[in-house]
Amino acid sequence: MMEAYEDGELEDKLFAYEERFSQNDNAGDLDAESQISFAEGSDDSNVLISAPHTTTLIRENETREAEVYTGSLALLIQAFTGAHVIYNVHEGEDHNYIVGGDYKEKIGDIIKDHNIEIVIDLHGADQRRDFALDIGSNEGETVSDEQLDKLIYILESQGIHDVYENETFSASGEGTITRHTWEHYDTEAMQLEIHRDYRNPRGDLESYAQMLKSLVFFVENAAE
Repeated sequence: MMEAYEDGELEDKLFAYEERFSQNDNAGDLDAESQISFAEGSDDSNVLISAPHTTTLIRENETREAEVYTGSLALLIQAFTGAHVIYNVHEGEDHNYIVGGDYKEKIGDIIKDHNIEIVIDLHGADQRRDFALDIGSNEGETVSDEQLDKLIYILESQGIHDVYENETFSASGEGTITRHTWEHYDTEAMQLEIHRDYRNPRGDLESYAQMLKSLVFFVENAAE
C-alpha cells in the first residue's frame, strides 16, 4: 500500500472516490435514486465498513456538515481488503441518529447475506477534539476487548497515539448504528470517530495514510 502512496496512486484514488461526496457543496449526488449505496466486497470477507456521514445531513430540520473523507476512507479500505461497504450518497436523514431507518435495515440484510462478523462505523471528529481516535462501543457492550486491544495495538504500531475508548462519542444513543447493530443483529460493532488531522489528505497526506494503513491491517485481522 505504501508503494502506491509513494507513486501518487493513493492520492488519485482517494480524490476520485471523494469527488462523488464533495459535489454540490458536499451534498453529494443529488440525482441519485437512493440515499444509500452498498458496495459488495469479496466473497470471503465478513467485515462491513459503514460511512453514514459522507455528505451533509439533516438532523431535526437542521443541516449538518459532512464528515469529509470518511467516504474515500471506507472505499479505499475496501480496495485494499475486499471488505463490504455501505455509505451515504447524498444529503438526507442522519442514519446514525434516527431510531431505525432504511440504512440500518440494509445493514441487517448485509449481515445476513454475507455472514458479517463485525461492523466498523466510520465518523469524523473536528479540530477541537484532543484525541486521534475515539472508539465508541456503548461502554464496551458492542465489541469484545480482544477487538479493541487489537485495534489500539495496530494504531500505536503505526505511530497513532491518543486513542480513547468511549471518551466523547460512546455510541450509546438508541439511534446509533453501532448500538442498533449489536442489539438487533447480535453482531459486533464499533464507532470510530477520527480526528480531522487524520482525514485531511490535502493538508497532511501522511497522517491520512497512517490511519488508512491502520484500518486496513485491522480489517484484515478483525474477523480471524
